[in-house]
Amino acid sequence: MEEAYLHLLEKIINSNDDVVTFLHNTHSASVAKKIMTQGFEFQSHLDYTTDVVSAKDPVTIKYFTIVRQAYGNFTVIIQISKAIIEDYAAKIRKKNHHFSEVLSIKPPFMGLEDELVYCLAPHFVKGYIDACNQLFYQNPKFNPSLKLPIFESNLKQILKEKEDNNTRR
Repeated sequence: MEEAYLHLLEKIINSNDDVVTFLHNTHSASVAKKIMTQGFEFQSHLDYTTDVVSAKDPVTIKYFTIVRQAYGNFTVIIQISKAIIEDYAAKIRKKNHHFSEVLSIKPPFMGLEDELVYCLAPHFVKGYIDACNQLFYQNPKFNPSLKLPIFESNLKQILKEKEDNNTRR
């Protein structure tokens, strides 16, 4: 990977430490655009199909670009407010769920690998970078702190599942 691409990636993911950054590579611009407009589908939990990186750790970013280059030249940047992550993670701490399940905008469905597939809200997608031309395509709807009403519905469903399991014992 060229140094200019690494610097661009670091600059784009740089924040005031108020977000957690996840990166995902894909082979096509059309898939990257779809993720940006319709949301990011992921198996099991978000960090199963993404890598967590920090702009303050260039070694991790370089490692990501080397290891994930085989997955494509389009790097999707996802950033979620730490406050949102911490809030939902605390509420489901003793449950067998991941905070990213709460942030899904569609009901989960069973994927090809018999894993549940969720869809992260598109406003958490900051945009994507085309590594070949080193251009960043920004999501105009990006808002890492936006809480949608469906998140509370998802949380209630997760908490209800736990209560239902306890009453069956």
